[in-house]
Amino acid sequence: MDEQDSDQLQFRRRDAAECKTFIAALLKLAFAQGKQRDDRWMADSAAARMADDALVWWNKLGEEVQGSWKLLSQAMLSEYRPMFYGGSGEEAEKFILAVLEKAIEEGKGKDNEWIVTYIEPCFAGEALRWYTCLDSDTQENWKKLRQALLIQYPRGGIGGPAVNLVPSAPTAASFVPAPKATLRGRIKISNSSSSTIHYLSKSLPSGKRVVSTSSIADALELEWSISSDGLQTLSIPGSQIPGYNLLGVKWRLDDTSQQNKFGFALLTRRQIQPPYLPFLEIY
Repeated sequence: MDEQDSDQLQFRRRDAAECKTFIAALLKLAFAQGKQRDDRWMADSAAARMADDALVWWNKLGEEVQGSWKLLSQAMLSEYRPMFYGGSGEEAEKFILAVLEKAIEEGKGKDNEWIVTYIEPCFAGEALRWYTCLDSDTQENWKKLRQALLIQYPRGGIGGPAVNLVPSAPTAASFVPAPKATLRGRIKISNSSSSTIHYLSKSLPSGKRVVSTSSIADALELEWSISSDGLQTLSIPGSQIPGYNLLGVKWRLDDTSQQNKFGFALLTRRQIQPPYLPFLEIY
């Protein structure tokens, strides 16, 4: 790093990427001047390069932190929480691991309240919308929230809103066979009169009617697959509802072209025949 680059080096506290870049550049400068072991020199050099919000933040630090590069660099890095945007299942896994590492580092690995409070501002974009619509029981329980994250954003899946599965007999009848594929998720139930999101529940009341739940942790997980001959099925993995391994749709009227005139039915594999149609269209 030449003298001109050194003079232009500043830290403005914009984001984690800028913070890491600044620390790396300052270390490079210290090595160039043989000062990499001089804790006070590095702390003073960093202080001289604080600007805008970073300068305001630095002024609020205690003298011990201001005077030690080791403590100052730790304080800088701890300012930035792991963020989750809902891009993919892999991003969800990395986010969970980052939160766990932070909790363990702070001695809070078993502190549920600390963890759920820490991660509340970590959601952004589509993930923030998803998190906001979760029931409070899931938001306030790290174990349930962790499960909900992995369900909503499965490995190999595409981030964003949950897959919306809606039956459509005409479309199913004219379905063109596609390569075999499998997706995993839940069925989200929307209601224009309520902002609360519901899902098909894995709980089966005594009346054996499929019911809904606002808790994603209690939602029924399904595997949607397309066989090589074009047959679409919704399987119920993991014995979530004992005795049933498929979800079907039964139309209430003979005219199956009418929208919203259907009901869900739990099936065994022997029941894949009219009036139950295991064909669903993904929108």
